[in-house]
Amino acid sequence: MVVTTTSPHEQKTFSSRTDWRVRAISATNLHLRTNHFYVPPDNVKEDGFTYVMPKNILKKFICIADLRTQICGLLFGISPPGNSMVKEIRAIVMVPQWGSYTFVKLPNQLPTHDYLKDMEPLGWIHTQPSELPQLHPQDVIMHSKLLADNPAWDGDKTVCTTCSFTPGSCSLSSYKLTPDGYKWGRANRDREQQSQFQGYLPTFYEKVPLILSDRFLGFFMVPDVGSWNYNFNGVKHYPQMAYGVNLGIPKEFYHEDHRQAHFLNFAEMEQQEKAAAAALADGEAADREDAFD
Repeated sequence: MVVTTTSPHEQKTFSSRTDWRVRAISATNLHLRTNHFYVPPDNVKEDGFTYVMPKNILKKFICIADLRTQICGLLFGISPPGNSMVKEIRAIVMVPQWGSYTFVKLPNQLPTHDYLKDMEPLGWIHTQPSELPQLHPQDVIMHSKLLADNPAWDGDKTVCTTCSFTPGSCSLSSYKLTPDGYKWGRANRDREQQSQFQGYLPTFYEKVPLILSDRFLGFFMVPDVGSWNYNFNGVKHYPQMAYGVNLGIPKEFYHEDHRQAHFLNFAEMEQQEKAAAAALADGEAADREDAFD
């Protein structure tokens, strides 16, 4: 009796539960989106801080991202001499993280380094698969958690910047929380499902001005040991993990260093194929000997 299936189920040695191969190919075209940035001017509050983002690190941040899984970085910067109402973002720190379609998980520890000593935390930036008409409730929860757990973060100076993937371009917006939004976020910090976001209001946040600039350059900082991307190794990521950071260039989302388990599976596939080929050759040789006998 010979049993076969019309679908590829159980017909391949290595299978994946996600479509990461297709997404890895799609991610190679992210650099094309860096030619077109859009910062919507709607409902921007003009009487607060203005944030200036250097394009060089913004372009790199987009190129290392994924279209479906969110990634994030912590923002650090300074105020130029003579203008305390302007905040220039000088660094994006890629801390160890793993994300999903709607949120990103970060360690409780904040990065520390001599290069960040003279800078102030200005918030965080993250990607999202599509543009939303408002700040996502999960972002409010995440931002309020960062403010509550880190006294060095000032609610008036730190913002949540979203980088949305729109057709052929990227759309950016920056938000800061209102006191009511901070209270709501703290009260709902353990909730992750959309059905649990009760009482969420558009008054929980305010849109702040964001300017993209080529006049100065920023830099990245990455973990000194291991990878910033734990999406392929999530069991090793936990809130209490300790890490250090160094000056460096972050590797793209699907880089080999982030997904070593895939290559171990590939090696096992090759060994199994060689073993099967050797067994087949031994069987054919035995059949030939039996024929001569």
